[in-house]
Amino acid sequence: MKIIYAGIQAENYDSQRRFSFEYTNFYLTLQNMPGVQVIEYPFDRILEVGRTKFNEDLLELTRREEPDLLFAFMYTDELDPGILEKIRHNSQIKTVAWFADDYWRFFNYSRRWAPHFDYAVTTYDQAVDWYRRSGYAHIILSQWACNTRLFEPRSLAQDIPVSFVGQYKPQRGKILRQLAHRGIPVAAYGHGWPNGRVSTAEMQTIIARSKINLNLNVRGGLLSPAVIGRLVLRRSLNRLVPDFRLADNLQAYLHFPTPHIHARPFELAGLNAFVISGEAPGMERYYASGKEMVFYRSPADLTAKIKYYLANDAERESIRAAGYARTLREHTYEQRFKDIFRAVGLG
Repeated sequence: MKIIYAGIQAENYDSQRRFSFEYTNFYLTLQNMPGVQVIEYPFDRILEVGRTKFNEDLLELTRREEPDLLFAFMYTDELDPGILEKIRHNSQIKTVAWFADDYWRFFNYSRRWAPHFDYAVTTYDQAVDWYRRSGYAHIILSQWACNTRLFEPRSLAQDIPVSFVGQYKPQRGKILRQLAHRGIPVAAYGHGWPNGRVSTAEMQTIIARSKINLNLNVRGGLLSPAVIGRLVLRRSLNRLVPDFRLADNLQAYLHFPTPHIHARPFELAGLNAFVISGEAPGMERYYASGKEMVFYRSPADLTAKIKYYLANDAERESIRAAGYARTLREHTYEQRFKDIFRAVGLG
């Protein structure tokens, strides 16, 4: 199977930063899948040649290579709808777009772009009905997963009772302060925390050393200046530009605080870690509560569950092992792609 993959390569278009999440997890997974030949066509090239030339060359690339699939991890306005329609006219090529953050971006982004692809992939289960009510039928519900080539379990002495790895946000800081007040210190790592950022390798070491690994999926409030700015601004490539589609932006803004599924629980479970995660709609579809992963509803509930599982090693280890096995069996990016290939008729 020949695939053209389009997505950003460097995080936020900054070549001085690390590879993007989608490059690391999506492109590299395709690159390593048996029977798949993938050609990367990174959005980053637009900064050199411009959007028009980039899209003209994409059309020429599809004509020259005649791929089975054009797969785009959507980001901003990199692609030209007219070019996408020309590519779709070639009945031998399936076109698929992966849309992230549909819990809010559906309203002012995804539903505008989905009609230019044969299939759209979403990770937000409620968005399936939103797409259908908008007249778009070819919607695939998929989910984040674990890149098992990147995340490999390590066997280390567990000398950290509880840890969290992720960027500091005020809501996360509040939860950790509440835990500390209740006698549960949490070792926190990432941008904005006193311990600072850690590399992927360091993160995996921290997780292996931790008896309990937290996924804090609390959302920010609507009064944050960065959130309010979404009413009149949108991202275009590596910059912000005015956007006065106020009705659509208002819908997106009001949905922004919605709890949703993150990639981190899958990554933690794929590292053979015991995970306590904030609840998110649909998460029970992927991990059985209390058997493969533990979910909390409030800081008080989180406190009680941390204390319980720190005191019950055997039960904690049983849940950890079951979550790891479920991840390897069902929640890898290779498995996600296989499911997508079948859904679009390329099994």
